[in-house]
Amino acid sequence: MVRPKVSIVTPSFNQARYLPQTLQCVREQDYPDIEHIVVDGGSTDETLDILRGAPGIRWVSERDRGQVDALNKGFRMCTGEILAWLNSDDTMNRNTVSTAVGALLRTGADLVYGNVEIVNEHGKLLRVSHGIPFDFRILLCGINYIGQQTVFFRRELLERAGPLRVEFDNAFDCELWLRMAQHGKLVYAPEIRAQIRVHPAAKSVARADVSRANGKRILAEYWERGGLPAVLRLPPLSCATNGYYRVKRKWLARS
Repeated sequence: MVRPKVSIVTPSFNQARYLPQTLQCVREQDYPDIEHIVVDGGSTDETLDILRGAPGIRWVSERDRGQVDALNKGFRMCTGEILAWLNSDDTMNRNTVSTAVGALLRTGADLVYGNVEIVNEHGKLLRVSHGIPFDFRILLCGINYIGQQTVFFRRELLERAGPLRVEFDNAFDCELWLRMAQHGKLVYAPEIRAQIRVHPAAKSVARADVSRANGKRILAEYWERGGLPAVLRLPPLSCATNGYYRVKRKWLARS
């Protein structure tokens, strides 16, 4: 069987404390054909020394306009058929890539996602965030159940949907899922696992207010736009949110 090449992009800026673990977890994947690209924003800590000594990666370090700009730059550098991104303070299981590729091939999906293990700054497991089968309506109600660290998608889907939007500093991943859902098939594969690290300097913690503001702006834009395909049109808000908790309870019971 011919296995598709996978490209993983890691945006980085002054994350020398956690970057070695991120590089190591990708290097130790049990999948044979991985391209790992690190796009650094001109770090002033020990990041460059780490990158120079890391085997098997492609990297660039230069000033940019932030995480989204770095990701878009990295995706343009990719040569793989399947793409993903792993932030410089996050990690994945040794079989995450092979499991994700298997799920894409088995389901015929354009994008797959799984369950995220939330760990603290020392790597201790705090809890698991379970996904649910894809439902555009629930996502559009502001409940982002898609763990970005577990997401793998076909290059063609990104080409159809377009790049990440640089005007959003946070919550840009949710906007991309909403856009991709109008161009391809998104599938929940609970066997995929990866880790998100929660620490004081993490954007989701340090800039939680920006995340909330960006999220509200994204949702308002989609609600006001209209013209969505019939299959994506919304029931009343309470129906969608109640549906989320009903579906999540079902999947948690099966986990």
